[in-house]
Amino acid sequence: MTDIIWGNGSEVLSGDSFILNVTHRKNGNKNNYSDTEKIKIVSADLPGFPNNQDEWRPEMLKECVIDSFLKCEINERTGEGTILAKVSHSGVGGY
Repeated sequence: MTDIIWGNGSEVLSGDSFILNVTHRKNGNKNNYSDTEKIKIVSADLPGFPNNQDEWRPEMLKECVIDSFLKCEINERTGEGTILAKVSHSGVGGY
């Protein structure tokens, strides 16, 4: 099973990375996650965000993640502590 965390995007760092304020963690996650995590997107399902990674820009990511409730399906954590994840908008009131 994949670890999953949810929360709100708070700061865009580049065209493919941002800070997530973690509000929810899936029961049964194998790893622990702090209240603030750096996320690098490996794939995205975000309305208005291009599928082609060559088109990803910080301004576009900002419009899609800041103050949005996001679901991050975690692939791995890098040696520097960054989480590599599939990111999508999460339903209101649902996970």
